[in-house]
Amino acid sequence: MDINKQLTDRQRIELTKKSYEELKLGQKVEIDHHFIGIVTNSVYEEDGLRAFVIANTREITILFKGSYGIAKGNPTTWRDEWLRTNLPILVALLANERKIPSQLKSAAHLLNQTIHEYKGEHFYVYGHSLGAINAQYALANCRHPDRIAGAYLYEGTNIWLLLDQRQRHRVNEMRQKIYNYVDIYDPVTLGITASHHMIGKLCYVDSEKMPPIKQHLWGGYQFDENGNVKLREVDDAFLQESMSEHKLLSRSNDLAHSVEKMGQAGEIRQLANRKFKELQQRWPDKRGWSKINDFLNKSGPLKDKND
Repeated sequence: MDINKQLTDRQRIELTKKSYEELKLGQKVEIDHHFIGIVTNSVYEEDGLRAFVIANTREITILFKGSYGIAKGNPTTWRDEWLRTNLPILVALLANERKIPSQLKSAAHLLNQTIHEYKGEHFYVYGHSLGAINAQYALANCRHPDRIAGAYLYEGTNIWLLLDQRQRHRVNEMRQKIYNYVDIYDPVTLGITASHHMIGKLCYVDSEKMPPIKQHLWGGYQFDENGNVKLREVDDAFLQESMSEHKLLSRSNDLAHSVEKMGQAGEIRQLANRKFKELQQRWPDKRGWSKINDFLNKSGPLKDKND
């Protein structure tokens, strides 16, 4: 059995956290007593894509790094991860436009290139936050979906709306192999899409409320004695969270406040206010706001620390 298949949910999260470390070429990667493999490729593209390829004798693991964002951002990460990637994704989702940032395209190229390089091996893909966004787009453009043995995505914006029919068909082929974990208390979530309009299977986390940044970094996740994430069925809380106009607006304001604390002068607030005003003008009646909620549900949550 593949090593990745033997991991518990807790161990897979620990493996995903490795994407935030500066793994070196040739470095051994182990999770508890499990040998994941050797780092054979450390990727840092000009557009900011950061990823690691880890190989053993029969399987390849790709870790897509998320945003350093609010906690550890610097001018380079703010430019590459926020201004060039996260903000364009937000604008594209709100405007219902398929404009794909370069970093997502680089992620797709990396996956296909690596599959071509390693013939016969099984592939496992991991990503958190922006890393999950990159992983989703890479999977949607995977030329050999049969080579994907599993994908584990955590707290990343659902980019279903940005995919064309061919890409949606491709991820639907792999649906049962893609696990998309969602914590509804994640403070940078702007609504949750319907499960059939998202990439992979919805894993609705039975989470606890935590401080905002901690929440986004798996803080609310709970595990059973076997290391499995505690999940729940879609319930009223999920539906209310995904449909609530109040939550959508308050969370966008919370996000703006967080960014402003880092010295980013109100750009998010201005963008969000402008987009919502445009939508209000389009649908001035009360039912119009329901349409906005429904639109954001279909387009998916903004789950990364966006600028």
